[in-house]
Amino acid sequence: METLRLSRSAFQLIGRPVEALERIGRELKRYNDRHERTAEEDTDDS
Repeated sequence: METLRLSRSAFQLIGRPVEALERIGRELKRYNDRHERTAEEDTDDS
């Protein structure tokens, strides 16, 4: 039973940072997409 608890704790310790990195990745993608759209609009105006 202790092994199960340790595994669950280890999973939670690893899982939370992984979720945070996934969120950061999604936000960076949104930022880059927005930046690319803005850059395209700027070149279209020229």
